[in-house]
Amino acid sequence: MTIVHTEGIFTHEISWCNCPGSDPKDWHLALLKERLFPASISKPKTAFTFDCKTLALSFYQKLKRFTNNAFPDSVPVEYRELMRVSWLWRDLKHRKWFGFGHDTEQDPGEGGLAFFCPACLQPGINLPPDWEAQYHRDTLMRQYVVDGNFTAQHMKMSKPELDVTLSDGKGYMVTVASYQSHLQQSLDNKERSTCSNHRAINAANINKSNLQATGIGATACA
Repeated sequence: MTIVHTEGIFTHEISWCNCPGSDPKDWHLALLKERLFPASISKPKTAFTFDCKTLALSFYQKLKRFTNNAFPDSVPVEYRELMRVSWLWRDLKHRKWFGFGHDTEQDPGEGGLAFFCPACLQPGINLPPDWEAQYHRDTLMRQYVVDGNFTAQHMKMSKPELDVTLSDGKGYMVTVASYQSHLQQSLDNKERSTCSNHRAINAANINKSNLQATGIGATACA
């Protein structure tokens, strides 16, 4: 088995439990009990430990140097497995933070893995139930700010069925189905500029048929 540790990438011989009643389907649980995160739940051949506070690619390049500084290219390539495991690990941590880590029956709904804003006006929380009778509507008002990142582009996948979503719509992003429905109903109107060379308008009018998303927009309370 390949063990990806913070001090390098190692290969070890593993002797699985063959006691009466043992099941090979529980091999990944045995690794978890030893504080090793398996790359697969079905006959795992790679396991990871976690202590990374940098980019995954930089972290993996350092591990290759730690393992064999003279010939780093001879180190087994486990970068794809590292990305998948880190993705699963973050999702598990988010579910644990919001109280879903030990409850397999209850699943977080839409926005269930997003932080609740305590400053927003919420009847029954920071407003009395009869707030409409106690306060004038003009004195209590929600304000929102909208911002966007027009360079966070996401290309279309050649095999979109392989893109498995772990928390679709449960965080700060809308569900994929809602987003696709919005795209079908929205018209892409190209804005015309009176300037001879307006960079923002020119960039918006570039053909981006190969992109699934051309940016990210966010709305937050002010």
